Amino acid sequence: MDAHATRGEDTVQSFLGYPFDTDETYQQGLAGILGGSGSALDAATRQDVLLRSRVFYYNRITGSSLSVDDVRGHVGEAQLDAAPVPAPAAPAAGADEPRALSFAELKELIEQGKTDQIPNNRLIPNELSKDAPSVSSAPPRKKPWEA
Repeated sequence: MDAHATRGEDTVQSFLGYPFDTDETYQQGLAGILGGSGSALDAATRQDVLLRSRVFYYNRITGSSLSVDDVRGHVGEAQLDAAPVPAPAAPAAGADEPRALSFAELKELIEQGKTDQIPNNRLIPNELSKDAPSVSSAPPRKKPWEA
């Protein structure tokens, strides 16, 4: 076995040992990728999306140039299929998850002045900051004829 193949196997082994399940940044990105369609995907498509996202993330944080084919070639489909696939994050029972309002419900809340009951509605103050503005430290740009 040559040095390149050994280095490739070491990279794949390092990839397989990476704690994706406990990496907060990866989990947040995966939730964004899967979004609401996580449960709608069949097992094979979901497994492919999971593997591709892991390879992309691993390459991004380690500077490696590992490919999905490298992982599949060194590990084999049987081991990849045996890897646990995280279930999509489901809201907990009784969670304070705001539901989407219909247009009629939204209109009714606004007409009744109950804007505090509209999900994701924030009150933005109608005033400027009371802090003093910062002083620019950059020199003014030169005019085209001054260059």
